[in-house]
Amino acid sequence: MIHIFSFIKSLLFIFIFQIIFIPKTQAQELNTSNNKKQFLSGNVIDSETLKPIPHVEVFISGSTSGCITDSLGNFNLKIPFFPCTLVADHVAYESFITPLEKQKEKFKMALSPSLFSINEISVSGKNKRKRNLRFFYSRFIKENKNKVKILNDSVLIFDRTKMDFKASTKEPLIISNNYLGYNIKAIIEKFHVYCVDEPNGSKISLNSTKGGDIIQLSGYYYYEPIKTSSHEKMDLFEKNRRLNYYGSYRHFLKSIYDENPGQQGYEMEFFLNDTDLSTIKLFEKGIKSSESDQVKNCLFTGDSIKITYIFDDNKFPINIENLSHQNYFDTKKSIIYPSKESFQIRPNGTSPNVNFIIQGAMSPENFTNSLPEDYEPSKNSTLTF
Repeated sequence: MIHIFSFIKSLLFIFIFQIIFIPKTQAQELNTSNNKKQFLSGNVIDSETLKPIPHVEVFISGSTSGCITDSLGNFNLKIPFFPCTLVADHVAYESFITPLEKQKEKFKMALSPSLFSINEISVSGKNKRKRNLRFFYSRFIKENKNKVKILNDSVLIFDRTKMDFKASTKEPLIISNNYLGYNIKAIIEKFHVYCVDEPNGSKISLNSTKGGDIIQLSGYYYYEPIKTSSHEKMDLFEKNRRLNYYGSYRHFLKSIYDENPGQQGYEMEFFLNDTDLSTIKLFEKGIKSSESDQVKNCLFTGDSIKITYIFDDNKFPINIENLSHQNYFDTKKSIIYPSKESFQIRPNGTSPNVNFIIQGAMSPENFTNSLPEDYEPSKNSTLTF
């Protein structure tokens, strides 16, 4: 869970990021820091008839690891990390979602028939829906608009008042992202927009000219890499993914996990109103999830943390100890407002429960431009501009 905040009207976000990915027809090979292959097999049945259900999408939240059940409802799935969330999704059934804290040998899921029909949604007026769609697009996609398209916005359900804007879906929202090279399916549980007068401030009208928007997003996502025979296009996708990754909140969290933020290009200044005891604490290191996957608990203390990301002309991070030998470098700045609550960080920098506010460069301008949690940039990448 991530809260992101940018203190400019209409660019002011708290981003609650609970992404669960809808799977491919086959499990994908993952590029993760965990090289040990872990698999989960099981069976999916109808909760009423107890008969097996074929063609169910079974996947791991936050990854591209997924598969489809066979004619007997069986599946075999690669687990990229722990803790994780297992999801089963079928158009005729309610989604099944359950957390997994450790390896299991077998897992049985019983799906309940869905009573939902998109045709049952009543929309009071086409003009009202067009207005809601404009509002949704303006908050959901803010950069690379010419390369990111929603193909079926008819599945969006809106609920708007003077103080709140809410959107959700019961069927996957289909998104084509030709910037990062993914076809995305998104089941949105909650897309909630409201306005505050300042960070952590009071709620005000959505139409206010003061303050900025707070956006909360939770849902289930699957990113399927776009297939192309063009090596140039594949290189462009990988370059854009790398640019998206370096300097992001996830790259920053990985530097905290590795306990080397300076080596990964980050300088930090801590600010606290009442005392000078601002710091980052890592504790309970070694919460063992498996033989090769280790989660760390982390706590940010202080009222705010100023983060400066330092990078070279190819956008790669610069070890701050080497700045005196660097001919050229650039910086991006962000401010984190900690939540005073601990959270977990996985070895690849992802987190199941991050909860803080971000202002500045690490605040996303596009809610479809996040990367799958099993993405890691190639350590041997030579891609330049």
